Amino acid sequence: MNEFNSRKEILSSIDKKRNLRSKLFLIIIALFILFSLIPLSSYFVNVWMPYQKIALKVENTEFTRKDLVEFIRFNQRLSEEQGNQFDLGSSLFQSLQLLAENEIAFLYATEFGLTVDEWEIDEAFFLKLGLYNNFNLESEEDEEVFKERKIQFLNQIQIDENKFKEIIRKSLFREKLRRELSREIPTLQQHKYIYEIALEDISTSNLNKIQKEITATSNISDIVKKYSIDPEVMRGAGDFGWIPKGAKPDLDYLFFSENNQALRPKELSEPFIDQENSVFKFYIISDVNESLELSEENFEIISEGILTNFFNEKSQLVDMQYGLDNETFNWINDKVQVASIFNNNEQTNVIIE
Repeated sequence: MNEFNSRKEILSSIDKKRNLRSKLFLIIIALFILFSLIPLSSYFVNVWMPYQKIALKVENTEFTRKDLVEFIRFNQRLSEEQGNQFDLGSSLFQSLQLLAENEIAFLYATEFGLTVDEWEIDEAFFLKLGLYNNFNLESEEDEEVFKERKIQFLNQIQIDENKFKEIIRKSLFREKLRRELSREIPTLQQHKYIYEIALEDISTSNLNKIQKEITATSNISDIVKKYSIDPEVMRGAGDFGWIPKGAKPDLDYLFFSENNQALRPKELSEPFIDQENSVFKFYIISDVNESLELSEENFEIISEGILTNFFNEKSQLVDMQYGLDNETFNWINDKVQVASIFNNNEQTNVIIE
């Protein structure tokens, strides 16, 4: 009997040890999983989640911080490939605006019958790099070079090809919309020849003296060179040339107001304060041409102005939400600086009012 009890106790002891080992094993596994989750949760909170925060929403399309970083890196690299410093301070806001405008252009593409083909995306890419004239995409050799150049570019900015194509595709919709809206711009328009004169002394006696000389002369350029304190005046500063309505939209009301409210030829305008240079600027119309052909430069300026007005109008009708604050700005700044060729760190810790 005692022998039976002793054997039973031994088996019970073995079972208890097994159970203890099993519990210890489970505890070790649980601790291993727990410690494994710490870096994963840290990655999720500190890396993945910040990328997924919404930076812009246009109707049903949301752009995360990651989308914005990729968009900026794309334009940053294009700029720096051509040797130009990329100013993130202004470009971040411009990139948000451009993303919104591209999306609005895409939303209204059907209304204007606009489409973008695959070959146009390839062509636009090389035009942006300034390399298109050196390539013939119908040549197998050049096509291979094209593919290699594109892969290299995508690796540099760390985005996939679909994202790359989407960025260019929507930028092409914007450009095509601009061309479509520009069809109504008249080739022949009224132009006015404009001069700008910078002054420190705006006393009545000095202004009367200048006005008297303007009235008496047939060469206003000489008066501008004589009195303007602009250091570049002898190299043409202040001579705006022939200006149509829309080429200088901020001054349209002065030069092109109707009902005889516009500045008259050979009349000194009211002063405009240039706070940056601490001077007063005046404008003079020397001549008027009722039918002059638009220059290519003025056409582009007017065209862009019409497109801007279109976006301003449609942005009131489209559901748009921006998610930009100090923390987002500085976070995006850090991510973009890593991809910069120049790697200039002067833009950090910007305060957004």
